[in-house]
Amino acid sequence: MSALATALVLTIAFEQPSADRSLAEHLARSGQAVEALALFEQIVARNPDDIEARLWIARLQLRVGQTENAEAGFRAVLRDHPSDVDARIGLGAALTRRNAWQEALTVLTEAERDAGPNSDLFGALARAYRRAGDDRRTLDYYRRALALAPGDPDVVEGYEAAMRAYGSSIAAEAFAEGGVSDARSVSLIATVRVLPRLEMEGRARVQNRDGSSDTLLGGGGIWRIDRTTSLGIRGAGGAGNTSLPNADLMAEVRHYHGALEIGGNVRHLSFSDVDVTAASPLLAWETGERWRLAARYTYSFSSFHNTGESSGDHSVLLRETFRAWRRVDMTVTYAYGIESFEDLTADRIGNLGANTIAATLQVRLPSLTSVAATWERQWRSDDTRLDRLTVFVMQGLR
Repeated sequence: MSALATALVLTIAFEQPSADRSLAEHLARSGQAVEALALFEQIVARNPDDIEARLWIARLQLRVGQTENAEAGFRAVLRDHPSDVDARIGLGAALTRRNAWQEALTVLTEAERDAGPNSDLFGALARAYRRAGDDRRTLDYYRRALALAPGDPDVVEGYEAAMRAYGSSIAAEAFAEGGVSDARSVSLIATVRVLPRLEMEGRARVQNRDGSSDTLLGGGGIWRIDRTTSLGIRGAGGAGNTSLPNADLMAEVRHYHGALEIGGNVRHLSFSDVDVTAASPLLAWETGERWRLAARYTYSFSSFHNTGESSGDHSVLLRETFRAWRRVDMTVTYAYGIESFEDLTADRIGNLGANTIAATLQVRLPSLTSVAATWERQWRSDDTRLDRLTVFVMQGLR
């Protein structure tokens, strides 16, 4: 009886850690990072020499945004096992996450000599080269990672995001609005990357509003000055427009510094009886993989041809984007003034004191197609109201 009891105790003792590990790995692979992290920490508390569990802890810490702890965990494994490829890949990913991409590339390219074909390594190199602004190597390593792991959602999503950022595309946008005015509009936008750092764009827009029909044709380009700074110039025009401007010119600069995006634009619009010049500084903050907060202030100056009068106005926009699921984003916007219904039309010039709220749902499909729907409601200072529904579809080209 004593021998049987001893055997049962030993069996339970060995089976429990195995069951914990299986459950922890299942939770980690199914996206339940917090729960998996707690289980792996219990496993390591029982056995501090369990290298695989320690690596899992560091990976999960990176996944939940504990970048410093993850980096420390990978470095701790490498102190004991300097040649461990998984730890080197994880360290490179952590360094990339905190924008130390130069050091990340050093770690990862050295690991590449020893790792052989490894989708995790190729994906980590792709993300590091994207931080470095190297479009060609980014796409090359993503393609190599996809060839080895076509079902890896992180690799697939990273490749699609890179293609949307660096590739060519064609898009269509249509909206319908009702309330104080009735309008329908359709726009086509085509972008082509003609050089690694230069993207050219062509636009066409047709709008019917309250019995009139307007057209805008134009284009522009975005020049990436370096890996963190870009300059964009855009222009469009149309003859005899009633609601849309006859000329629309804009110059914009954007700079990325870690999690911050800093920029601004200057825009000049010429309508049939008024000219508007606007300057807008922009600040955005990527709070992590799931949240993005953006704010924009605009000062606009309007000159009326018929009366010779002029006026200045202040506007503001606040926007929050949340990644609800891997392929779905939700955005909520509040705007006051000229930022309300961002395509400025002639009917808005004399009535800039409006409040607008908007909600957007965007879905990114595996075919490099993005579909977004936006509902907006605007309350104007003269107690009138306007509603708009916008649908946007973009197809990336491989």
